[in-house]
Amino acid sequence: MYIPKSFREKDKKKLNSFIERYNFAVLFSQKEGLPYATHLPFMIDSSRGEQGTLIAHFARANKHWRLIDENQQVLVIFQGPHSYITPHWYQQKESVPTWNYAAIHIYGKAKLIYDPERLREMVTKLTDLQEKQTNSQWDRTNIEPGMESNLKAIIGIEIPIDRIEGKYKFNQNRSREDQEGVCKAMLKSDDTSKQECGHIMREHLNKMKEK
Repeated sequence: MYIPKSFREKDKKKLNSFIERYNFAVLFSQKEGLPYATHLPFMIDSSRGEQGTLIAHFARANKHWRLIDENQQVLVIFQGPHSYITPHWYQQKESVPTWNYAAIHIYGKAKLIYDPERLREMVTKLTDLQEKQTNSQWDRTNIEPGMESNLKAIIGIEIPIDRIEGKYKFNQNRSREDQEGVCKAMLKSDDTSKQECGHIMREHLNKMKEK
């Protein structure tokens, strides 16, 4: 991923939090020169490996998992908030439009998981995490009788992270006045993605004040 120095994000804690928040990502692999992609909800286990391990699962009916070579790297892309930026929001209006966004690219060799107990652990943890985030009171004991057959319908995947690239492109290359103008416009917007961009910019601008 092309990342100018001013947009590069290396803070591990910040990157992991991003992955947890925007965990519905795209897994890309290649077989005989052809690209394949699947959208999957991921978890990250920061305690496994130097840079952590991504965890997800395929539907067994999805043929993509059969095409994954465990000796070749795959790419997982996490997409965060994004927005068009009009020069009207800048103090220096003699500028061109741009696009603000946050994204993470992760590279690593995938390992497929077939063991039922490990699959159970994986889906249970993923469900518990998502239920907690939605403040749900769902009781999964109702599906326990049919759990074994459900586990037979999935294939797990783990990706120890070899390389992680974080890009936070939020006008850091412009003056503070221009950044403030964009931030204020974002926070006033009714668009939730713009609001999230605004909050990221506000956090960055506040840190700049502290320095």
